[in-house]
Amino acid sequence: MPSNFQRFKSQLDEAIELIGQNSSVAQGSSLANIMSLSANLADLVDTKSLLSRCNSICEQHERKKPVIRVVHHLACSGGTLISKCISAMPNVYLLSEVHPYTDLAIGKDKPKYAPSDIASLTKYAGIPNQKQLAGILFKNAIDQVYKHVQGQGGTLVLREHTHADFNTHESIPEKGSVLSLLEEDYEVRSILTFRDPIDSYSSLVKNGWVNFEPSNFDEYCRRLLLLLEQFKPNQIFKYEDFLKAPQQQMRLMTSALELPFSELFEDVFGMFKVTGDSGRTSDVINGRTRIAPVEILQESECSEHYLALKNSSYTKLLNV
Repeated sequence: MPSNFQRFKSQLDEAIELIGQNSSVAQGSSLANIMSLSANLADLVDTKSLLSRCNSICEQHERKKPVIRVVHHLACSGGTLISKCISAMPNVYLLSEVHPYTDLAIGKDKPKYAPSDIASLTKYAGIPNQKQLAGILFKNAIDQVYKHVQGQGGTLVLREHTHADFNTHESIPEKGSVLSLLEEDYEVRSILTFRDPIDSYSSLVKNGWVNFEPSNFDEYCRRLLLLLEQFKPNQIFKYEDFLKAPQQQMRLMTSALELPFSELFEDVFGMFKVTGDSGRTSDVINGRTRIAPVEILQESECSEHYLALKNSSYTKLLNV
């Protein structure tokens, strides 16, 4: 259902079209007809003035949207470490792995005990149009958390469960599910972090989380490319670059998200608890040893989409 603001903008568009039609009539008329239309034209000027004021109101509405921050990354790509470091910034509160629709965490055969997870309970109950309801529940919950955190003097950051949109059997959306639900009412600041796909895919295989078809490295790279295309180069950060220069890269990330920065994050990030600790357990930021098996390395050598990824404008900038 369109919001009041959307209806207002629609009515403005109709009014502008009407002005255009009246202007065309005036241009094609004789002098006598124009004289007879003088009163109407005077009204038209007033209408244009009114529309100008209305447009100004629209612009003010757009500018006054609250800013919300969203971090995106695929599973096994270093997102947990980066999320902990973002959580370590002053007065920042990060909700980890949020998604309005995914059922990856709920029991497929037997419902899990989840008394506070209303969205999952509505799915178990078989409520009609449950996905639409889940979106409403998710948006309302984020709104309330945002207001509460703001009221406490903090800044809310959402860590999206991007894996649910891009690496499952579901069709890949043109825009992430979280952004689609939030962008009408919020000014969204986003970053995407990614890891060399050879390493992230190898970890995905090791954890048994390859949930897409065909389940091979080339398909993984195709999906990663689709994800990268949804972001601008200055929003994209490479995990390996972060490991080499954590202070520099975290400063850039917090700047892109419009967050406060503290260089002390390296000393305290281990204190913060977030979901998704599937790999790294150390509280020291350093490089990782490649675990890719020979089979995946061989796949990478003949992968069309891996080659496209290496040659893309997004990753050329980042020296993949």
